[in-house]
Amino acid sequence: MGRQKPGKPRRERQEPQEHEHEGFEIPDDYRDPGGRPVDHKLLGQLLGAAMDGCLSCQDVLTTLLVEDPVTTARLVELACVSVHGAMGGLPGAMTDDGVPGPAAPEFRRLARLGLDGGNAEMFAACEGMSTTGRREAANTALDFLVAAVSGVMGPV
Repeated sequence: MGRQKPGKPRRERQEPQEHEHEGFEIPDDYRDPGGRPVDHKLLGQLLGAAMDGCLSCQDVLTTLLVEDPVTTARLVELACVSVHGAMGGLPGAMTDDGVPGPAAPEFRRLARLGLDGGNAEMFAACEGMSTTGRREAANTALDFLVAAVSGVMGPV
């Protein structure tokens, strides 16, 4: 038994509630440029949680995602494709280090490498990143992808 501070009642720890999110439909016939498969089930679950704004599920699923560089790179690729479709191109704030904006440097690096169809370089660079770097890239990708798909894409 731990000591309690006087005047502060002990709070019981909340157990996570069991719940589900709608899966997000992602074409499952995609492989990276090296032929390695993408974990479409995990990616769909993560996008479903992100679309629902469920940070607790998003955190757990992102932790799993960043262990898989191929699937992380696919998330970045999907974010870039979605923003490109919503805005007619990728703004400099998503690719250029010198332009202010919300994109993490890790995301910018991958997005920059993927410009003009350089996906093999993007996937290779993602594989070379630490899990912390992939997490930064994935968090930015999720933010941009949710904004683009939700139709709330504002200036970047």
